[in-house]
Amino acid sequence: MKIKIKYIDGTRFKRSIIASANRVNQMQDHLNEINVFPVPDGDTGTNMASTMQSIARGAETCPSDSIDHISDAIADSALNGARGNSGAILAQFFQGLAEGMRGKARVNSHSFAQAANAAVARAREAIATPREGTILTVMKDWAHHLSERANNNSDIAELLQDSLAKAKESLAQTPNKLKVLKKAGVVDAGAQGFVHLLEGIVSFIDTGKVNMMMAGSQLAHAVKSVNLAKVDTPMTFTFCTECLIQGEKIDRHHLRQELLPCGDSLIVVGTARKVRVHIHTNEPKSVFAIAQKWGALLTTKIDDMRKQHHDAVAGLQLQKIALVTDSTCDLPADFLEKHTIHVVPVVLQIDGQSYLDRVEMKPQDFYRILQTSQSRMTTSQPPAGSFKNIYDRIAPHYESVISIHIAEKLSGTISAARTGAARQPYSDRVHVVDSRGTSAALGLLVAEAAERIEKDQPLAEILDHINHYRRWIRLFVSIPTLKYLMRSGRLTRSKALLGSLLNLKPIITLSPEGGVVEAAKAVGLKNLYRKTLRFAIDYARSLENPRFSIVHVLAPDLANWYRDQIRLYLDPGEILITDASPALGVHTGIGSAAIAVAGSPRSFAEEKL
Repeated sequence: MKIKIKYIDGTRFKRSIIASANRVNQMQDHLNEINVFPVPDGDTGTNMASTMQSIARGAETCPSDSIDHISDAIADSALNGARGNSGAILAQFFQGLAEGMRGKARVNSHSFAQAANAAVARAREAIATPREGTILTVMKDWAHHLSERANNNSDIAELLQDSLAKAKESLAQTPNKLKVLKKAGVVDAGAQGFVHLLEGIVSFIDTGKVNMMMAGSQLAHAVKSVNLAKVDTPMTFTFCTECLIQGEKIDRHHLRQELLPCGDSLIVVGTARKVRVHIHTNEPKSVFAIAQKWGALLTTKIDDMRKQHHDAVAGLQLQKIALVTDSTCDLPADFLEKHTIHVVPVVLQIDGQSYLDRVEMKPQDFYRILQTSQSRMTTSQPPAGSFKNIYDRIAPHYESVISIHIAEKLSGTISAARTGAARQPYSDRVHVVDSRGTSAALGLLVAEAAERIEKDQPLAEILDHINHYRRWIRLFVSIPTLKYLMRSGRLTRSKALLGSLLNLKPIITLSPEGGVVEAAKAVGLKNLYRKTLRFAIDYARSLENPRFSIVHVLAPDLANWYRDQIRLYLDPGEILITDASPALGVHTGIGSAAIAVAGSPRSFAEEKL
């Protein structure tokens, strides 16, 4: 006969939460697979597991054995580490639970039920548009059942076991409350994750052991056929955006009202001093601007949900090769989307403020600031964590990953990519390639790889080809003013002044190893443009089937002139034109443009015949 458990103290609560984190972590892949609401981006399991691991760390490091201190530590860790829609809801749930346990060293059945109901109320009030058939419904049914039974049952272990059964019953009904779940043949992923959380608590309270349960013990409650490919949930917004704000007297209600026009799936959780925001939006920059009015941004996160959905669907059948690059790669947005090219954004720095390139700030906005202000503007490589995040997301769905990046001589991006993949289960399947170029030159190499992937060529053949092809790509950049080279520190003030007096305009290129070298100087703008064009055409004539790409910094007329002139001399087919990446333009400046040329040397092409 088991001994009745009359209370939960801090130590027991701490260990039960650690058991919950283990359980959610164990089941995260299944949660990702059944994730279709609010958007089918396949990351609910990852987000819940990450949030619960943060919570577990907070519990482990709390020195107190009082449940109110431990619940406060858990609530703060949840707020700091919350990820995604489900993680934000859990963060608010634990905020409410901490409030219900405040001032208590331990809780009995009745006080635990009260705290649970307070937690559910807080979780619901954090969501701008709560929906039935989600994690909120299962939380509500579970907490209500606790309240009904707590007065007549002082054995917490028995009460929790009984309420878990109620939560599972509520979970099984979620497809009847949300049509998108029924169509996909799944239960709600967030609700399923909450049930796994409860399973961890019940298992520990029942056995006293923080162990891993048998995988699949709860899967009978999920409808067996998962039809993610058939889910047609409209994805109005592209970016899942989050931030953590620290300030004084943060009014969550007013903050929520300010953010409502920015998107949907809005959740605002936390306290008057620390608040986490989660929202689906097309303008992360606007969200962060509003958030900054209330305090300092401690962390920010932006995920591309369209890419995540593609990967989730692709995961139903293992794909062969994924392609990754960084945002210094200049290719049109529709080309990147059409070929499912994953882009890791570089970091733009403006007067000490950081922005993610092409996500938080578009190139045109960056260049308008460059043109109209004296703000200090630089770019820096993405952190290794950004690469790890994208590799974590795509590696399970592909046999291999080719990751092509800006020249190692120009940036530490290659090193960050290697670090991001190192010591991971998939590290031997991620192939990091130094393009030895940037901007349009990098774009042509990535385009070449994308087209060969779509032709289903073998991995080794593609890698061999792009390692050869990169040797013959050239980039010719026309720079109409020396001001920006001087401003970025690439040219001394004295040399810039002398060059300006002589009306000298440089043309720069990249060496075969990826270093910046000067190709020539021209006197006056007309000579600059004609000489740049002549370099590109002469080089293209030495290649078999040359390809061109043109980029510009607020100079579309010049880019179009280059294209039209190239067509007078050659018949190169499509010539891509796009905005230059800030990594190039911050140095070359407003009005600059570049022509990239790629192909195989005629002698090499003839040998292959």
